[in-house]
Amino acid sequence: MGDVPVIVRLVWSDGLEEWRPARAIRWTRSHVMVGWRPEHVGSAPSPAAEQWAWLRAGDVMRSVSWFVTPARTPPVRTSPVRTPGSH
Repeated sequence: MGDVPVIVRLVWSDGLEEWRPARAIRWTRSHVMVGWRPEHVGSAPSPAAEQWAWLRAGDVMRSVSWFVTPARTPPVRTSPVRTPGSH
């Protein structure tokens, strides 16, 4: 069906939550089959080490603009506008 770069939310059996880059290759309305390479210290992982899983569609995203929020400037406060009849 495809090979789409995604970001996935993984929840391990010990309850640890992790976000990592992955590839989506199959999908239905409710689930997405994704593959990712485990992190290795030292040498690069081999393609055979790639892990595959069907995840809920809600745990697979193409972007995460909410992940790092932009710096926001607080709005400039002015005196409230009084309308006729307000106290």
